[in-house]
Amino acid sequence: MTIAEGRAFVGRLLQAADEAVEEVEVVLCPPCTALYAVGEAIRGTPLRLGAQDVSVHVDSAHTGEVSAALLADVGCEWVLLGHWEVRRHLGEDDAVVNRKMHRALAAGLRPLLSVGEARGRQYAAREELDRQLGAVLAGALAADVARMAFLYEPEWTIGVEWPAPAAHVEAGCREIRAWLRRAYGGEVAEAARIIYGGSVREEEAPALLQAPDLDGLGASRRGRDPEAWAGIVRLIARTKARRPH
Repeated sequence: MTIAEGRAFVGRLLQAADEAVEEVEVVLCPPCTALYAVGEAIRGTPLRLGAQDVSVHVDSAHTGEVSAALLADVGCEWVLLGHWEVRRHLGEDDAVVNRKMHRALAAGLRPLLSVGEARGRQYAAREELDRQLGAVLAGALAADVARMAFLYEPEWTIGVEWPAPAAHVEAGCREIRAWLRRAYGGEVAEAARIIYGGSVREEEAPALLQAPDLDGLGASRRGRDPEAWAGIVRLIARTKARRPH
């Protein structure tokens, strides 16, 4: 969205979602050109600001890159890492996502890690998730993992009309929680948030939200409609209690 569209979105979302934004944590991730403007628009509201990506570098000699320190300076609390579109178009792998995660943590940002099986790997989800989680979280401390969110988004759900079947989403979220429990213990596994993204629509949201290990939902194309997204926020508020930070 442009700066003007981002500002308008905030106003319409707050009006449409009403008290539901008090019940759940809503994170908006505008493009970097609109981060400051959207951050100012949500100041004093329950909405939180996140970035869509971060540079793997820490110094200033990387023209065009946006470092974790700069994202923190503009008011970001969260940063999305490892989205399939970044992986596809920029050739990013798990090792780069891991480096970005450590940069984000060092700057005080909370990573929102996108994980999920690759295109054509629908039936290898468990093995792929286990491998991917081990790679992207390498070196992460338990206290940091407890404050993260994990966006379960299989590659084959990107840019399609329908989300993954509810049973598949439930199984994927269950495996993420189980892996976190094995790697970091039950307390960390329960504190971390797990959300599903990938062609989320309001019509399918109630079925998706029945998954016990699913804490919320993420949206990209659908999320550009503030009234539709407000409806999903209200559904989450009715279905899921706020998880601990």
